[in-house]
Amino acid sequence: MAFNKKGENAMSKKFMYAVIASVLVSITAGCGYAARSEPVRMYEQEAPVEMPPSAEEGYAPGEPASGAADYSTIERIIIRTGSLSLVVPNTETALDEINGLVDDLEGYIVESNTYKYQEGLRASVTLRVPAESFDVALERIRALATEVRSENVSGQDVTEEYVDLQSSLRNREATQARLLEYLEGAEDTEAALAVDGQLRQIEAEIEHLKGRIQYLEQSAAMATISVDITPDELAQPIQIGGWHPEGTLRSAFQSLIRVLQFLVDAAIVLVVLIIPVLLAVAAPIAGLFFLVRAIVRRRRARKTN
Repeated sequence: MAFNKKGENAMSKKFMYAVIASVLVSITAGCGYAARSEPVRMYEQEAPVEMPPSAEEGYAPGEPASGAADYSTIERIIIRTGSLSLVVPNTETALDEINGLVDDLEGYIVESNTYKYQEGLRASVTLRVPAESFDVALERIRALATEVRSENVSGQDVTEEYVDLQSSLRNREATQARLLEYLEGAEDTEAALAVDGQLRQIEAEIEHLKGRIQYLEQSAAMATISVDITPDELAQPIQIGGWHPEGTLRSAFQSLIRVLQFLVDAAIVLVVLIIPVLLAVAAPIAGLFFLVRAIVRRRRARKTN
């Protein structure tokens, strides 16, 4: 019996190693995808985007887990973005119009900032609208401006990355199914623990792939537009007056002449008017002072004698 038990354990371990080796080969085969992006200039409305079938819809038992995808038969998945710099008559009115535009097109505001200056209010807005309404939104935003200072519209083709992600997801899900099947029938604890560890890793990778796929789907479905808004008052160029040194010199000479005139006039008034008046007033006062002092001295002298 001991011999039979050892033989069973040996066979179980060999089977476990074979399963793990098979899983590792599947994982390695599925890890070949790499995120690729191709910037594409977009100036015309793209055809409506049709997503490739999801892992749940597109995978069936017996279907090859991986293979070369024919990208020519797949609708392109484009992430569209735009940015505009506008000069508007009134910033607050422009912001209200953009909010109304977002409501009409069933989009939403991602970020909005305002900056208050003495001359007026400046703002920046980032909004997202359905991809099929992208050109309509751009046209309505342009209509708000008295001047469009800059405009940039671009698209990022993520079709190849999306298809690779879907293929890799199907590989992981097929591997997950095989691991679960073996785990349910495993009798050896050591083998079950090893498979459970591999299963946890596969589940984490599946969640990561699903998250990336969902991000690409949402990014392609909703286009992003950034708008910088400047009022007319802030858009005017700064005027710097010219420097005229001859005018400054002339003003300085005129001021000097006025100061000299004042000093000469003051001297004339002092000599001709103030000094004679002071002498005329001071002479009687001085005479009276000396007379009183002389009388006082005589009286003191008489008392002494």
